[in-house]
Amino acid sequence: WIGRSEGVEITFALQPDETIPGEVQEDLVVFTTRPDTLYGVTFLVLAPEHPQAAAIATPGFAGRVNALIQRAGNTGERERSTENHNLAGGFSGCYATHPLTGKPIPIWVADYVLPGYGTGAIMAVPAHDDRDHAFAKAHDLPIVEVVHNPDAPDDGCYTGHGVLVNSGPYDRQESENGGERITGD
Repeated sequence: WIGRSEGVEITFALQPDETIPGEVQEDLVVFTTRPDTLYGVTFLVLAPEHPQAAAIATPGFAGRVNALIQRAGNTGERERSTENHNLAGGFSGCYATHPLTGKPIPIWVADYVLPGYGTGAIMAVPAHDDRDHAFAKAHDLPIVEVVHNPDAPDDGCYTGHGVLVNSGPYDRQESENGGERITGD
């Protein structure tokens, strides 16, 4: 259908937090069209309408998350999906575990993620996605290159294919086929 994206769902386990009710602490499933960039995930993002967005916000961050949820309810998806839209977002106070590295990954809530796209949750790979890159720059979040191409522009964001780097045992493999290997292992 028009607008359909091919991709995979990847599960990130929530890290235990005593301030989050036990019934809320279920795994987060994200949708991605670029599983080859899994090692470049530096944060996760939930749409404000995601059922876990308010529930996982820890007490120190709940006010900001609730304000984002309310604001998103007053902003249309069309406006939120424009390139010029302000990338409003806030940290939830919660972390998930990276499924390959075991590292803690911060979970953010941001209105650039739409509830109807995939699961309403994304893995943010700012070195290889324009919107994730803009959000990471705006919120001073880390950016890790995992697809190298010597012809890529020097602006810090390359969305094409190349050779995997910083990707553990998949380094030096072509990224175009790397996603199948990474998610298949």
